[in-house]
Amino acid sequence: MKKIMQLISMMILSACMFSCLDAGLDELPVYTEADIVDFRFEYRYDNPDKTWMDGSNAVEFIRLTTESQVFDSEKLTVALTVRVPEASGTFTENERAKVSLSGLVGYSYISTAALITPVDGAPRLGMPGDFSSPVNYRVTAADGKTVKTWTVQAVLVK
Repeated sequence: MKKIMQLISMMILSACMFSCLDAGLDELPVYTEADIVDFRFEYRYDNPDKTWMDGSNAVEFIRLTTESQVFDSEKLTVALTVRVPEASGTFTENERAKVSLSGLVGYSYISTAALITPVDGAPRLGMPGDFSSPVNYRVTAADGKTVKTWTVQAVLVK
């Protein structure tokens, strides 16, 4: 009985390792767009009122309001004006005063299936970084051939 169960298990496993589907698959489009279509900022700060089990402070974040975005697809530039929201809750006036372009977290939306990488020391997206001067990001389209280097410049309003 044990040998029969092993044999059945091996047959099932063998059947799972092979695919019958070799042809008839639709060709998927290869996207050639390499654009930044949206760019946002947030500010992260420690909240001493909330702590983790190890005693470290919880990290809170506040999204900055985007007042204007100008995308120039010919010059490959993004010009942003962002506003720091008013103090409320754990985001105190003291914490609000600390917000500057040199400590923001940037994140972007890009063309379908494209990749974005920082260039020339630009901050990694999703990590706190310095946006006080223009920064460059290389966007590579899904086709792997179309590559554009975009410049992002932000102005902070309090």
